[in-house]
Amino acid sequence: MSERLIPKERLSAYQRWEMASFDPPLPDVVDPVETARVAAQEEGYAAGYAEGTGAGHADGYEAGRAEGFDSGLADARAHAEQLAALVTAFTAAADALDAEMSESLMTLALDIARSVIRQTVQTDPTVLLGAVREVLSAEPPLVGAPILLVNPADLPLLDAYLAGELASAGWSVRGDAALARGGCRARAGSGEIDATLATRWTRVTAALGRENGW
Repeated sequence: MSERLIPKERLSAYQRWEMASFDPPLPDVVDPVETARVAAQEEGYAAGYAEGTGAGHADGYEAGRAEGFDSGLADARAHAEQLAALVTAFTAAADALDAEMSESLMTLALDIARSVIRQTVQTDPTVLLGAVREVLSAEPPLVGAPILLVNPADLPLLDAYLAGELASAGWSVRGDAALARGGCRARAGSGEIDATLATRWTRVTAALGRENGW
């Protein structure tokens, strides 16, 4: 029997044969200290992460809330300023309108009063008597041959109502066509009194702060 040769490339390195063990493998030895350390590390990391995340969220929320509040407050202030400006403008317009209306009403009232006085003088000439009595009671009184000038149409009225009073006070009465009915003018050595309707009207309107001619 011839020997068969095994090619070299099929030869393997020499290994010692040993019987396999049938015992179960021993478990890895666990170091309790290392286990506790790792657990503590992981727990600390988890706690730190949660805390950091919570704090970051809270800070972000607070920052967002503060920013939103500031923005809302700025808008509210802007609207308040606009509203205040509108109120001011409305008040100014109302005041101007009120002043304009007051001015118009005053002008209307004076126009009506002037018209009424003129009509009254025409229908009731006795209104002259009030003006004459004011001249006679003026202070200081006129002295030095006082003269009362009236419209010639008013002479009969004075003769009927004030002739005795004027005579006893030393007054003389004369007619002056330049004077309108209802008024008079007094002259004396001590001065002069203008009691014409135009002058008396000017005094009244001036007292009211107006210039409204007769």
